[in-house]
Amino acid sequence: MWEFCISVDIKHKEIVDFIINKLSDEIKDCNGVITCLNKNLYIDILIACNKFEKNRLVLSIQDIISQVICYFYKKNFLLQNLHINIVDNVARQAFISALLYFDDETDSYIVNKYLEIDTKINIESFFNFRLQPLKQKWQELVEISNQNEIYLYKDDTFLELIKFLVDNIEVKNDVINIMPLDKSYGLFDAKFDIIEPLNDMDEEKLVTDLIALSPKSINIYCSEILSNQIKTLISKLFEKRVKFVKETIN
Repeated sequence: MWEFCISVDIKHKEIVDFIINKLSDEIKDCNGVITCLNKNLYIDILIACNKFEKNRLVLSIQDIISQVICYFYKKNFLLQNLHINIVDNVARQAFISALLYFDDETDSYIVNKYLEIDTKINIESFFNFRLQPLKQKWQELVEISNQNEIYLYKDDTFLELIKFLVDNIEVKNDVINIMPLDKSYGLFDAKFDIIEPLNDMDEEKLVTDLIALSPKSINIYCSEILSNQIKTLISKLFEKRVKFVKETIN
């Protein structure tokens, strides 16, 4: 048997849930086991499988740890270190989301450069002690934003900056369709399969989800229930990628 332990700071329960959700099906396919052990300061995620399945799981574990660092840790880093007082919360969250996914290929490369899968990894320690080059990269990005804060209060300048970041995020999806769903709307893929419902017309989440999904094109089938502000913002950030469609798909 091959055994591995991922140790997560107890205050990051959402990371534990994320890792287990991502790994459970694959470990089941490998006839392996995954469980958690609560300690005083950490939660240990314990993984075991047959040795001949080790290489397959190592690749998955590497990818998931990279996702954890490049999403959860980077988001927390940005929230702690960015000092911008943008009144428009939708635009502010769009900016943070754009920074979060900007140059994520390089972020992931740096994580994997220093990542070693042996018998155990403490994610908090790995981030704090092994990933100083990554933290320095993020700090430089934050400092540029903080030092130019005064220019971000000009709407045109701020939106141009977000657009620049969005334009330089790798395309991850071919088409995203925004369509009516119950009394709100939802995000659908190119085959019109639901990706995520957006309850209560959460326009802030709509924009941040579009940035995260980074589609090649966006079809909007529910223009009449979107606010003019959000339609303008999406159009400015994604420009030629956006198409307003009148026909409703049944």
